[in-house]
Amino acid sequence: MARLSDKKIAWLLFTVAALVYALTLCRTIYTGDDGDFETAMATLGVCHPTGYPLFTLLGRAFLLGLAPVIDEPALRINLMTALFGAGAVGMFYRFVATVVPSRVVAASAALLLAFAPTLWQQSLSCEVYTLTALFLCTVLWLSVRLERGEQVLGPLVLVYGLALTNNLTMALFLPGFLVFAWRRVGFKRLFLCVPLFVLPLLLYAYVPLAAKYGHSPLKWGDPQTWPAFFQHVNGSQYRPLMFTQPLATWHLRLWEYAKGALWVEFGGHFLVFAIPGMVALWRRQRPVLCLTAWIFAVDIVYATNYAISDIYVYYIPSYLCMAVWIGVGLSELGGWLVRVRPQLVRPLALLLLLTPLVQMTTHLTSTDKSSNFLEADFASNILASAPKDAVVLNTNNTIFTLWYLKFVKHQRPDVAVLNVDLLEGTLNNNAAWYFEHLQSQWPSVPSPLGLPTKATSDGTYLQLLVRTALAEGRPVLLVSDDRQDGLSMEAGQPSLNDRLKPFTRRPWGITQRLYEPGTEPTDTELVAQNAALWQGFQTRGVYAGWKDGDPLQLHILVRYFNAHKALAPLAERLGQSELAREHYAGANFLFQDPEVAAGLKRLPPRPANEP
Repeated sequence: MARLSDKKIAWLLFTVAALVYALTLCRTIYTGDDGDFETAMATLGVCHPTGYPLFTLLGRAFLLGLAPVIDEPALRINLMTALFGAGAVGMFYRFVATVVPSRVVAASAALLLAFAPTLWQQSLSCEVYTLTALFLCTVLWLSVRLERGEQVLGPLVLVYGLALTNNLTMALFLPGFLVFAWRRVGFKRLFLCVPLFVLPLLLYAYVPLAAKYGHSPLKWGDPQTWPAFFQHVNGSQYRPLMFTQPLATWHLRLWEYAKGALWVEFGGHFLVFAIPGMVALWRRQRPVLCLTAWIFAVDIVYATNYAISDIYVYYIPSYLCMAVWIGVGLSELGGWLVRVRPQLVRPLALLLLLTPLVQMTTHLTSTDKSSNFLEADFASNILASAPKDAVVLNTNNTIFTLWYLKFVKHQRPDVAVLNVDLLEGTLNNNAAWYFEHLQSQWPSVPSPLGLPTKATSDGTYLQLLVRTALAEGRPVLLVSDDRQDGLSMEAGQPSLNDRLKPFTRRPWGITQRLYEPGTEPTDTELVAQNAALWQGFQTRGVYAGWKDGDPLQLHILVRYFNAHKALAPLAERLGQSELAREHYAGANFLFQDPEVAAGLKRLPPRPANEP
């Protein structure tokens, strides 16, 4: 690598990472917030807080620019995310190459980060974290150049302001960068750069403008007024999830991070180099150590006190700092070995470049999303099974994928999709935006505005909505999160099951259909209807085993399991043994359950001449 410039090596690493990410990229929509982002991008709407204006507009550009060559909209956005992730790898190399003398070590550290599972996984679908990583690596590289006397203060400030229009977690690291820059250029020059910092923040004007003048069905929070805009941009609705976990258990969360997250990310064979790397930085480049230590510490304190299921993605900045320290540690060891045994130069260089590739093969199976169609098929099956003009009640993030299918791919415009949690938020927070969203799908939906808040907690409004739909001849389907339906979000409030108790629930494909008591079909009709629905379902990956599955998609398999488990006994009672066996077996494959096992044992054996 001695003959290549740092810029060319960075582009080479970018290309390697981009190719691997492209080969393992999710070919369709993934789970979580993907559908929310992609619907906002396609319709120029406002996604969930904090609005993410830069990410939304960049996504819009990729949707339009790649339309002639890529038919699937979600794949265009996933490719954008992969390019951001590969860009982070290239910029990470540029940063580390300014800290260590060996380009081989810097390239090895960049590949180590590239094929660590979290950054790799986040580069395969529509999420904001790879763009945040790209910004963070860029400002670190510019900061080291500033420390060395280069005139890059303006670009550094401008890029940092732009980073804040993608993800506000970058604000956590700002004090460390301010101190780092202040030491070098002084307060006056920093103050003169404030306009450069503020200029990119004007992108946030997109949020109220899209809410006021746009025609998107997605306008989270309707942030047209200053109070609504401020609440949306600062993510106030998520504050109840922050720093609410017991302080006494913080050491357990730290241990979980160290033993679980860090160990999985790099493995003990790499982590051992972090401490000597930090010691070397303390001796030779103390400002760099202090800055990376600040980023690491603030990120850990914040993430370990944020109670969300996918918190591991918030650890990416800490992983980035750990990869820097590992790289410096490897440089120290390699330099010592070369001084002692000069003939080891080439073998060591080859080993340093090949070792991250071994890590790539280690994580390939668990990270690869190229054949992950679980979420896309799940949502498509829901819409395909919905009768004409149906109302679909949803209790999990699959609502975002349903938005994507309806508003981006224009599937089933006759079906109205509603989320129970957002319905409750409409009442509790007087959030008129969601009611307007519902009206765009179901013009005669009963208004929750003006009703008392308890109309949500006691189920009054939900029951009114279901009865109105049924009275209008609109079938009502429930896509439930079976792990939570029997629980109340707050003590003393009825669960979803209790709130829907006045209605009869019967299996309908992978959903449940609600009926007024006495109007439900007979078991014979119900089994025949369900058998026809299941024959038309796409279930790619559902029955592939869960050993290396993604916990974020576990609810999908739980829903398939419960749908199988609900239909099998009906078929058994009707004497349709083979249909019952098929669904008992499907449930048994997904999860071990005593009732399912007992059902399989009750069925008569197949005739000897049948397979």
